[in-house]
Amino acid sequence: MHKVLGVPALFSTAYGNVGSSIYYALGVVAASALGATPLVFVLTGLLFVTTAWTYAEATAAMPEAGGASSFARRAFNEFVSFGIGWGQMLVYTATIAISALFVPHYLSVFIPLLKEWPYNAIGGIAVAVVLIVVNVIGIKEAANLNIALAVLDLATQVLIVVIAVVLLLEPRVLIEQIEWGVAPTWKEFLYGLAMGTVAYTGIETVSNMAEEATSPGRDVPRAINYVILAILVVYIGMPLAGLSVMKVGANTVPVDPVSGLTVPVEVLPGEPEGTWVLADDPSMTVYVPVEEVGDKHVIPAQEPTGQVEAVDGELVTRLYGSQLGSNYMEDPVLGIVRFMPDSVGWLRTILAPWVGVLAATILVIGANAGLIGVSRLTYSLGQHRQLPPVLGHVHPKRLTPYVSIIVFGLAACALMVPGSTKLLTNLYIFGSMISFTAAHLSVVVLRVKEPGLERPWRPPLNVRWGTTSLPLTAIVGALGTFSVWIVIVVFQGASRYIAFGWLAVGLVMYVAYRRAKGYSLTQTVARVVIPEAMRADIDYDQILVPIVGSRITDEMVVLACQLANEKGSSIDALYVIEVPMNLPLDAPLVEERKRAEEVLQRAMTLANEFKVKMNPIIITARSAGRAIVQQAIERRSEVIILGVMKKRRFTERAFGSTTDYVIEHAPCEVIVNIVPPTGVYESEARAPRRVGGPRGGWLPPDGGEEPGEEPSGTGTAPARDGVSGRVEGSPPDEAEGGRAQ
Repeated sequence: MHKVLGVPALFSTAYGNVGSSIYYALGVVAASALGATPLVFVLTGLLFVTTAWTYAEATAAMPEAGGASSFARRAFNEFVSFGIGWGQMLVYTATIAISALFVPHYLSVFIPLLKEWPYNAIGGIAVAVVLIVVNVIGIKEAANLNIALAVLDLATQVLIVVIAVVLLLEPRVLIEQIEWGVAPTWKEFLYGLAMGTVAYTGIETVSNMAEEATSPGRDVPRAINYVILAILVVYIGMPLAGLSVMKVGANTVPVDPVSGLTVPVEVLPGEPEGTWVLADDPSMTVYVPVEEVGDKHVIPAQEPTGQVEAVDGELVTRLYGSQLGSNYMEDPVLGIVRFMPDSVGWLRTILAPWVGVLAATILVIGANAGLIGVSRLTYSLGQHRQLPPVLGHVHPKRLTPYVSIIVFGLAACALMVPGSTKLLTNLYIFGSMISFTAAHLSVVVLRVKEPGLERPWRPPLNVRWGTTSLPLTAIVGALGTFSVWIVIVVFQGASRYIAFGWLAVGLVMYVAYRRAKGYSLTQTVARVVIPEAMRADIDYDQILVPIVGSRITDEMVVLACQLANEKGSSIDALYVIEVPMNLPLDAPLVEERKRAEEVLQRAMTLANEFKVKMNPIIITARSAGRAIVQQAIERRSEVIILGVMKKRRFTERAFGSTTDYVIEHAPCEVIVNIVPPTGVYESEARAPRRVGGPRGGWLPPDGGEEPGEEPSGTGTAPARDGVSGRVEGSPPDEAEGGRAQ
């Protein structure tokens, strides 16, 4: 990944993801918390600060795509890491679904029908499908456009807050709207508190982009702190604005003495558009949600939340609500604009379509961020052998992770079919609270486990614990996010079973895949680090590996197995016995063949561990280089893997006769690894570069070997006099051993 992102790009991306949540979170929270909605956003905002600081510390110290999954891998093990990562997959899928579903809700300012089911679900699915196609094709979004939209969005939200607060804010009235235990009930307040966390999810985006940051240790914490400041201003101001223009009210409805439920009450359309009034009293505004029953709209039957009283011989109760969480729950910010006073009617006329278009645009970016997040996380999990390679397949022409984009994009479409905002919100919170809790715990554990880990940034409020210090913010954050997760699990309905089913499917897939490949469930499998420019050509079906049985060539066999394992490729393991001119090519060479068979058997054992197909080959030849090239031609090899040792003094040859010949005459790509003579890698020895051959070859990084190993790609017989390392009379070979990683 190119390290090109600075603070503005990181801030705009994070704000676009976190800030877009206000467009659906405000209505969902107000539906439960009522007049306590501003307090909910203050409390969840403090929890957001602890989480943001946890991600700032962890990401600055470990700038790797994967977020909480990567933190958990280092703090705990692979099994825990996958569980967290798979939970993040649910978050990204829910992000795609809820953001796409709210796009038609805000566009209903132009076409009111888009706010109703099934048209909202159809519109949301259409948005998701378009984004799937765009991401598979690989059209890149412009960073400058993201920054501009984030600034416009922030400016618009601040403008709405300022207008509402300046013209309508009455602190006394806001306080009077709260009647603890009744409006809201304690259960509703607790549930609203849990739902309020949905407004602050999305900070994971910065962590997933850390590998592309110019200076992660400096820029990521700065971007996160700017996001905290902007978000707290908006997320405290918007609820105040909303409850200033759409106050909490109550509707008195009859209660059925037999069932104990309220009796459905018919309602009629009111003013402004989208609101309702009682059919038997058009002067009475409806504050609670309504439903369509047949050709009518009614306040549905439900359990009373307040006291049931007898009035004129009839049992009645009061249902409390706010239009912010009922009629405008699907587009709360648009509702705030529509309820602005007549004194700024001209501004209301301008802002309504502006907010509709801007909100839809930001939500599309949020949904797209979900698709991008899925692909990045799939890449990270695939690199650590936590997901089957098929999910990480890259399109051969577009070079995009099309499988993961399509699979999780379609999963999001399926979640949109019911058109349920609460279902998507519950799934969103379920997965994100798992990730946040894991991130907090990982930071705490790593403070103890790796006190010497370089941490360019730490949050305030740290306490000494033995020889290290523990972050109070992470401890408090872990307790808070885990408590929210418990509340969601307890209060969820069908979404609870969907969420646990999602986790179960993922864990079963993980265990089955790791067992099938012979990997440990908890141990990390070494990654194959492949140069970016090489990834387009890495889909090799046939790999040729010349070996001699040294540790160098054994490790090159491991590299070949890792590459073959990813694509289901086949490996030809070639052992060349060089025969000197004073012996015939068909000489028995019993000892040499025995050694060759032993070496190839060891290679076959390695291949079996990786579950890849290997074809052992023993040939005799005058020149190992010519034999390797000839075999590559006959077997239609797509890549040859070799290793060489860096010479102390270079002559006219670059590497050695065998390697030089293969590079010059190979009919395919050649992967060559250069090892310093000391066997210890220096920084300059790690850079990959392309070398000769008709299609070119690559010098990949990493590795090391002691000098004096057998030459890579050739086998030699012990001398008959027991002194020389070669058959008597054989010329010295200049190729050296190398190690591929």
